[in-house]
Amino acid sequence: MVRRAGAAAMAALVVGLCAAALAPLGCEAYVVPGSFPRDYTLGQDLEVHVNAVYSNVTVVTYDYYSYPFCEHEGKARVDESLGEWFLGGRIRGAPFSFTFLKREEYTQLCSREIGKKGYSRLKNGVDKQYRVRLILDNLPVTRLSVDKFFEMIKEYGKSAILDTVDESFSYIGYAIGGKDEGGYYVNNHLTFSVLYNDAEPQTMTKGFYMGEGGVNVEQTKDDDKTDKYNIVGFQVLPCSVESDVAKLWPKGFDPQECGSYKKQYVKPGTTVNYSYSVYFEKSEVTWSQRWEPFLHVRGKPMHWYSFLDSLLIIMLLAILVAGILMRTVRGDIARYEQGPGEIEREDTGWKLISGDVFRVPPSPGSLVTYIGAGVQVSACLFISLAFMAFGLISPVKRGALMTWILVTYFLLAVFGGYVGVKFHIDITRSRDGWRLIALRVSLFLGGIVISILTLLNIVLGAAKSTQGIPFLPMFLLFLMWVGLSIPLTFVGGYFASKKEPVKYPVRTNQIPREIVNKPTSVIAHPMFIVFLSGLLPFGVMYVDLYFIFSAMFEHLYYYAFGFLFGMTFITAIACIEMSIVSTYMILCIEDYRWWWRSFYAGGSVALYFALYGLSYLIFDSGLEGSLSKFVFICYLAIMSTIVYVSMGALSFAVSYVFVRKIYGAIKAD
Repeated sequence: MVRRAGAAAMAALVVGLCAAALAPLGCEAYVVPGSFPRDYTLGQDLEVHVNAVYSNVTVVTYDYYSYPFCEHEGKARVDESLGEWFLGGRIRGAPFSFTFLKREEYTQLCSREIGKKGYSRLKNGVDKQYRVRLILDNLPVTRLSVDKFFEMIKEYGKSAILDTVDESFSYIGYAIGGKDEGGYYVNNHLTFSVLYNDAEPQTMTKGFYMGEGGVNVEQTKDDDKTDKYNIVGFQVLPCSVESDVAKLWPKGFDPQECGSYKKQYVKPGTTVNYSYSVYFEKSEVTWSQRWEPFLHVRGKPMHWYSFLDSLLIIMLLAILVAGILMRTVRGDIARYEQGPGEIEREDTGWKLISGDVFRVPPSPGSLVTYIGAGVQVSACLFISLAFMAFGLISPVKRGALMTWILVTYFLLAVFGGYVGVKFHIDITRSRDGWRLIALRVSLFLGGIVISILTLLNIVLGAAKSTQGIPFLPMFLLFLMWVGLSIPLTFVGGYFASKKEPVKYPVRTNQIPREIVNKPTSVIAHPMFIVFLSGLLPFGVMYVDLYFIFSAMFEHLYYYAFGFLFGMTFITAIACIEMSIVSTYMILCIEDYRWWWRSFYAGGSVALYFALYGLSYLIFDSGLEGSLSKFVFICYLAIMSTIVYVSMGALSFAVSYVFVRKIYGAIKAD
């Protein structure tokens, strides 16, 4: 029965993880949750916004209006979520004005003289490959491949713009300029193409009424979509033209001839004419398909190979753990419980230290603090990833995931406080000091993260980057931490303080046993076993880390949350299994100091995580500048700390149950 239940559990685990991995891939069209089509009519004004200027070779972003571009009246800001502030996004009103289905052959924006400061900013922006990300109807603008653009012009006519969702020639944003042998130039004329399609009828709920079969829902289709359209694409072809583009129109200014015009080179004192053109093109792309170029899962075959390999790894580990439990431990227990007439009783190995195995470990307050904080952040991550994997949080809502993580983490403080205080009572056998433990749990991880963010804020603020969090959002974060998270931690700790300590299966001796079997080589040392335990779980997450770091620090969209959820779950299982194995090996050499080592066994994966992050920074990221590297290291420190406490806490909790179970199964005097 036990084996059947274990097989059923493993089968259910595999099916569940595969379902999570397939969740975002189940349909060809990306019907993004939390987003709804907005209908437009002829002559309706369109709002164009601009996000922070970004680069793939630096993680530092800047405000669009810090460059010598045309100003927008009032610089109207768009309401941003708390998560968007922390991600460095700064949405502003763009200086472009569109009217739906109104073709603009030429629109003069402004003429602006480039000063020394503006030239220095443009020069640095070109050198660091900064790009502008405009937004229309929540869609980022994409830069078209010139070759593909020309092919579409030949096939569909001069005014046609590329109508496709192939990401191989679709790049988010456009470069602010470039440089050649003539010097630095700025892209001062933009040719926009707005792709649209007929609005699709939507099913609407009119009301509810009682029928013979119970409650019925009355629905109707909104067929009144005449002369209503949806925007399905927003594309741009930037051009650098020294002459006033208006003077070129009578001669037939052609965007495809952009390279034949003299570029608008810039130097201090140069006057630049900024202008743009707008075309509207009917597209076959539906509204539900418009996010495909951005939410395409990169490296899908590699994800699947890694996912299946990881499943194989944890199943082999599960067999190893089952072997320990079913053969070694059970066999030891059976021999231990045999009467003197059957076999001479022999107290060796892990049974010999039964009187010391539950002895209070060194620094129990620190241990339970890490456990409480780790369980809290683990629950937050698994809940958030599960919601993303099954499409309950929209990835296209800027900052939605970060906002969800922050709120969920603070609310789960009650859980962290409960777990931390409960382990404190169980380990020390006393309720004394539970308030201090609750305070330490609430301050530990939050204090580390806020301290690093404050340091980053000072450095990025001095650099005038948009990633520097303004005072109000930072104060709101601090207020949520102090006013919500800390009190909830005490609430959880209070309920835990009312619980009785767990009853251990064996008594603890008053005098600690001397550890005689000390290792003679590094390989046999328990700490070597502990840190080696993190290597296999790291192998599970290795492939996904590249895509995660690329998305984070190259400003790309990430949508493989199904794979990420599955890999995170498998990594946690691998850490737990390796912790059980290493704990058992430590006990077998008659060393009862398993408490911290079971935590280290799971947390050691953070060491490999941090080393991989540093190798990515040095060899793969292509990041330039000391500021970008400093920002990368700060965020890597935050992520490594989270991995350390979360995997360590889960591993300790399961090892704690494992030790109680095996010692509870023997007859101790």
